[in-house]
Amino acid sequence: MSMTAQATRSERRQMVRAAALLMVGTLLSRLLGLAREQVNATLFGTGDAIAAFTIADNVQTLLFDLLISGMLQAALVPVLSAYTAPEQRAELRRIVGALLTLAFFVVGAAVLVLEAGAPLVVAVMTGLGGGAAARGAQTVALTVQLVRWILPATLLLAWATILMGTLYALDRFARPALALATRNAAIVVAALLLGHTLGVRSLVLGTLAGALLLTLVQLGGLRDLLPRPNLGFGHPAIRRVLRLYVPIFLGLIANTAAVILDRNLAWGVSEDALGAMRYATALNQMVLGLVAAATSLAALPQLARHFAAGDELAYQRTLGLGLKLVGLLIFPATLGLAAIGWPAVTLIYFHGATDLAGAHAIWVALLGYLPGTLCAAFDQVVIFAFYARQNTRTPVIVGVLAVGIYLVTALLLVHPLGMLGLVLANSAQFIGHLIIIGWLLHRELGSIGDPTTWPAIGRAALAAVIMAAVVFVVTIGLRLVRAPESAGLSWRLLTVGVPVVIGALVYWIGLRLLQVEEAQLLVAALRARLLNR
Repeated sequence: MSMTAQATRSERRQMVRAAALLMVGTLLSRLLGLAREQVNATLFGTGDAIAAFTIADNVQTLLFDLLISGMLQAALVPVLSAYTAPEQRAELRRIVGALLTLAFFVVGAAVLVLEAGAPLVVAVMTGLGGGAAARGAQTVALTVQLVRWILPATLLLAWATILMGTLYALDRFARPALALATRNAAIVVAALLLGHTLGVRSLVLGTLAGALLLTLVQLGGLRDLLPRPNLGFGHPAIRRVLRLYVPIFLGLIANTAAVILDRNLAWGVSEDALGAMRYATALNQMVLGLVAAATSLAALPQLARHFAAGDELAYQRTLGLGLKLVGLLIFPATLGLAAIGWPAVTLIYFHGATDLAGAHAIWVALLGYLPGTLCAAFDQVVIFAFYARQNTRTPVIVGVLAVGIYLVTALLLVHPLGMLGLVLANSAQFIGHLIIIGWLLHRELGSIGDPTTWPAIGRAALAAVIMAAVVFVVTIGLRLVRAPESAGLSWRLLTVGVPVVIGALVYWIGLRLLQVEEAQLLVAALRARLLNR
């Protein structure tokens, strides 16, 4: 075997192992996130209490996204990857320390401003949807209080993101992969221990505790080069990070406007809308986080290094492998979830304060989100392909266009379809984004991936379609025996577990028959990771 072939095979194994590790960590995190929303649905249902927390959580998330979140993939990893050589570690330490200090001043100031203006913030998030007239003055007052309680988590998350980006740049994936689970675990514990006494306020306390744990876990991964706070904001790396992030920030302003409109419309469209959309999103995010984020983040450092070295062939191979891994996982995940959607919703959410109407609303939202989830998985890899080339402007422009697609679709569909119109608008946004940015990447590269990329993706899609058809038939057969909504927990588990096991077996057989090589690589990597080998 030639040296080039050996290097290529080694790179494939390294990326698949990194993706497998991130998948294990993400799976744990998403399962705990799903457990978090299951606890929320049981304790608080889909009504006003969870709507108040959702708005507060959205305010904190929007601030985090605007100031720091998009920086991880777009700027931190590509730039910091250039300072990871052993002789540059001291400089990397200074850069990270300056970034942490800068985040303290910028994010801290923004938190203080929003703390003072919390009533106005809530009015902006809910006023178009009727504000107090739609849900009552008491719910609005609770929302204001929750906003003030939750905002400090933004600063902790900003620090955690900078530390996480440093670990990714160093190819240290273990702590970032597993740390997110601690955050969700903290929220679950807080809800279970304090939910009956503090209500949804317990979720805010859990969010704060989780953000602190997330920061401390990332910091522990940098024991050999602990960053020291400093005022070296003029370092070329920091200037480069900020230059790369400016377009992202401007694009996120448009996305923030779309989210605010979405929250306003959902606040007033029906009592169950915000809660149902939240719980359905948790299911979709479990799929998307497991598949796309893990694979994309595993590929990003390698893509950035290949681009910096001018090795376009290696860049295309890595990009193609990332797309193949996404296709391998996202097709069965989304199509399978569509096939078992109602049994899954009744198993996870139809308990306690969530009644049959609330469960049905969650199911409708889930089905509406799934087409967008499928496209968003591939979309993340394509976006990261631009980030690795230190091009943040193109994804931003496309993002603004996609927000326009959302706004037009939402305004057209919200009145005739209610909550479903908002959900379908979200899917239309992701579909439009993928079509546009995929076309632009093809124009820039001449092709996307290597010659094996799209045939492999097509074979995975075919196997997933056959699997979903089998799962749907099995699900219908079980429903004819007994409807899950009228059954106990054991039967609900059976109506989900049996189709999942059969579907996994059918899909694996299909992949073997269609000779999708990446499936065997991924299974081997997962087995090795789970056995700690």
